[in-house]
Amino acid sequence: MEDNENIISRYTRANAIDDGVLVDVTQQARETGIRLPTVITDHLHRVLEEIPETSRGQDWRGRLHDVLWMTFLKLKAMQARQSEDFPAEVKVIIDGQTQTLWAVVDGDGLTIMYPEDY
Repeated sequence: MEDNENIISRYTRANAIDDGVLVDVTQQARETGIRLPTVITDHLHRVLEEIPETSRGQDWRGRLHDVLWMTFLKLKAMQARQSEDFPAEVKVIIDGQTQTLWAVVDGDGLTIMYPEDY
């Protein structure tokens, strides 16, 4: 029996990007040093887009850079320890508060999300 024989439907990473569930940030991730295809969840994307008055002067790209940079540092530290414990917790300050994000590496690449998005 083939593995695909009983599959009724597949929802791929590409489908999730097309549907807006995931947002492709691979280009920005490469600029930060991350070499994997990279996506963020729509939830994280909306948090980065919705900039409150108290965070005046910030923009989506800068906020995304902060998330990607902290993820890059976490992945580098894991690589140095030869650790593959995923999801990896990434701490990043967004709107003056420390947020806990998860970074998950799988066969499709890197996904960065809030734990509740998993």
